[in-house]
Amino acid sequence: MKRLSRPITLDEVAAYHTAGVVHLRGVFDLATVNMLRRSIDEAANTIAASKQGYDFSRLTRAMERREDDVLRGADGGQHEVSAIVEHIRASEQPLLFDADPSDRDGRFLVDTAVTTRVPPLRRFAVDGAAGDIAGALLGSEVVRYFGDQMFVKEPGTRERTAFHQDATYFEIDGDQCCVLWIPVDPVSKENGGMVYVRGSHRDGKLYKPNVFVSQTALPGAQGADLPDIEGRPDDFDLVQFDVEPGDVLVHHYRTLHGAGGNLSRYQVRRALSIRYCGDDIRVTRRPWAPKQLHLTTEMLEGEPLNGPDFPIAWRRQVQRAVA
Repeated sequence: MKRLSRPITLDEVAAYHTAGVVHLRGVFDLATVNMLRRSIDEAANTIAASKQGYDFSRLTRAMERREDDVLRGADGGQHEVSAIVEHIRASEQPLLFDADPSDRDGRFLVDTAVTTRVPPLRRFAVDGAAGDIAGALLGSEVVRYFGDQMFVKEPGTRERTAFHQDATYFEIDGDQCCVLWIPVDPVSKENGGMVYVRGSHRDGKLYKPNVFVSQTALPGAQGADLPDIEGRPDDFDLVQFDVEPGDVLVHHYRTLHGAGGNLSRYQVRRALSIRYCGDDIRVTRRPWAPKQLHLTTEMLEGEPLNGPDFPIAWRRQVQRAVA
């Protein structure tokens, strides 16, 4: 697989560790971007075949219309959707929509472990240049692939992505975990640009994970209550990045982040998120975490990641002295 178009700089490494997020411009070439576009489109077009894939827009409309048969039909996969909807209703927390006419019909598609369904994405995530980015940022001797998701917001998607912290959706603990958000389209505030709370990875808190389109916590979730970032944005050090194909946003898995809907008329927002882990990561149990139906072996409490589900994506090269 092709390598990075340019090396990661020391300033970019420092930004990742200080702010908890860094914008890497122009690290993938056009051929890589086109491969990712084709692969994401393949995953989106076959999302019905995935037990971990969802059209969130269809589900939020079914919730509003009380089409409980549609919600029950989505059960049996990664989430028990009908039970989560009842939990949202009981919480009385609103669904998060951008102010926009209710007849907008864009889809918000999310699928987990698309690399298990689309071979070029698997090669990219495990054998390609994405692992080099994690190797440059994590300060680890070995970097392992941990997981991935696909996010598509079509034009006219009203659903926001609620502010959240990735760490408490994952059954791992430690410091060396980063998330690469790789867009294949131009992304700005209008079509759902990512927004981060700078430095939030350093506050020492683990926050309750939410249901992604509302601040309602997942059933049984533990942790601190997330502050009302959507309602009081001026109280937080927020940064939003405009990105182009070939760019990557990388954040620490404890950095708080969210995104708006896609209010553009024509510009789709497609992205692949890949997660990598370093030497200090250990397995921990979080019973509320989303099911990872693609895993083939059990993760044991307190152990490092290993085995075929978490292959090595990067290893530090030992410099041999020349006599």
